[in-house]
Amino acid sequence: MAFSTDYTKTNDELIPEGDYECIILHAGLNATQAGSLYFSVRFAVRNDVPQKYQNRNIFHAIWERKPENQTEDDKKVDGFSYKQIMNLCQHCGLPSGKSYESLDELGEDLKGRCTLVTVEHNEWKGKTSVRVKWCNDTKYPECRHTDTIQQPVDDTQVQNNSTVRTTDNGSIDIYDDGDLPF
Repeated sequence: MAFSTDYTKTNDELIPEGDYECIILHAGLNATQAGSLYFSVRFAVRNDVPQKYQNRNIFHAIWERKPENQTEDDKKVDGFSYKQIMNLCQHCGLPSGKSYESLDELGEDLKGRCTLVTVEHNEWKGKTSVRVKWCNDTKYPECRHTDTIQQPVDDTQVQNNSTVRTTDNGSIDIYDDGDLPF
């Protein structure tokens, strides 16, 4: 079998700003190489809804807040933004009042749930990236999305203050806390 490299078929262009019907493929705790924690959500643009960029991944990070900036509600979710997490849960259709033992348990419950994601472009240190601006209720609650491409998940399991990291070429490029925009 012979072939030639053809970079015209690569999918490295930024997804345009706008609204996309998405499904959550992964949600859970993650960390930068420098150890900054975040709640990581990986969306896929649904392929059962007529829209462009089907099957493209959109990555979303809810960052752990600094202790001096945490509210009492933030402390309920291990110091992450309670408001952002509750917004995500609400617009993914999780029932109000359901209890969770951990954010990873919550992440398991979010997998396979649909939401309407609004993305915008974010400029940081001369690079443009896609950022989730809002999550809203899906306009297509009946989901028939099929996972046509099996992609590895960039997982960092955080347990007992130890971190194990596996990489994925679609992961967020943050190598040092100095790369964070806050």
